[in-house]
Amino acid sequence: MSPPLTVTVRGQTFEPTPVFDTFWRFAAERHAITEKRFKGLPAPWTVDPILQVYPFCNTYRVLDRVSQYMIAEVIEKGSQDPSELVFRILLFNTFTSINTYETLRGAITPFTWSTYERANYERVLRRLYDDKVSIYTGAFQKPAPSLGFAENFMNHLALMEVLMKDLPMQCAKAEYIADIFEWLCTFKSMGDFTAYQLVLNLSYSSVLNFSDYDFVVVGLGSRRGLQRCFKDLIPHACEVDIIRWMQLTQSDHFSRLDLKFNGLGSGARPIMLCDIEHTLCEVDKYVRKLGMPSRRTFQSSGALPKMRLPQAWTLPARRSLRIKCQEEADVEFIEKFVVSSIQSHRGVEGEREFLVYWEGYSSDDASWEPEDVLADDAPNAIREYWKGVKARKACL
Repeated sequence: MSPPLTVTVRGQTFEPTPVFDTFWRFAAERHAITEKRFKGLPAPWTVDPILQVYPFCNTYRVLDRVSQYMIAEVIEKGSQDPSELVFRILLFNTFTSINTYETLRGAITPFTWSTYERANYERVLRRLYDDKVSIYTGAFQKPAPSLGFAENFMNHLALMEVLMKDLPMQCAKAEYIADIFEWLCTFKSMGDFTAYQLVLNLSYSSVLNFSDYDFVVVGLGSRRGLQRCFKDLIPHACEVDIIRWMQLTQSDHFSRLDLKFNGLGSGARPIMLCDIEHTLCEVDKYVRKLGMPSRRTFQSSGALPKMRLPQAWTLPARRSLRIKCQEEADVEFIEKFVVSSIQSHRGVEGEREFLVYWEGYSSDDASWEPEDVLADDAPNAIREYWKGVKARKACL
């Protein structure tokens, strides 16, 4: 077996670690699990002890449950008028809850932007709120801007109205997909993560016709995963170039490691930039689980419904590469993450995680981090958090 290739970008050469090969093995095995489930094969779908015990997102973002629902029920069901498409995608993206979307759609007729009245949507959302039904999906809950309302859902609804004034036009006139991302980031509470996820969701429809090779945004978890894959610290300016290299050379790595990888669908679509970024985050989680005792057995729902791929992927405009070039920074720097504060905690798979806010990042970039990682990197922040929890309890 030949050693993994080195990569040279911006005059710097980076040598992979063993985790780099783990990335490709994980990507192949996780996709093989999905393929078996689409075929209706019975469990177990893998012999990998980590993948048997813990849930991980699909190698292809488009195959995750929320993406599949959005394609079938949000994008392709209803008017294909650009404004109506943007409205439905934006509304669903705001709460990222299938139940909330279906409740709104079932209670409001017609369910269109052209007939939109805030009072109708407020009435439905407030009923859910008063009945203590979760309006948001916890993993995707977004910080709400302060737009004059006491409740987050009302501030989010008001933000959606603001975005709807210009977003359809911005999508229509955009020369680059990066233009939409940059425009979204000008709005308060629309940090990099939220803006990028919305751009990807819009790209599943015909309102954003750009190649999947055009653009990627590296998130915090993906950045950690990428760093695990290489021996030297990776300057921020080199990250996207390395991800592009990984995407372009993926067949070499699957072949080098003797891994069977069928790609996506009948056209054997390769892993795209967003999938590399997305899977780097999953590999970071995977590596942290190695060597840990299993506390449970992951129970999935078994066979998957028919795969739905975006019809918009077949549009000719998707074949043209349009990468927005950015000037290189005069001084490259290593991205550092400093804990600003810890605001909450939760239990996941028998382990504790903390909700971390980062210095220099918006609240949109707050992330749930495992206790074992923070105990090494930010023990003082954990101590301050527990002191605050104790003080609040004492005041009750």
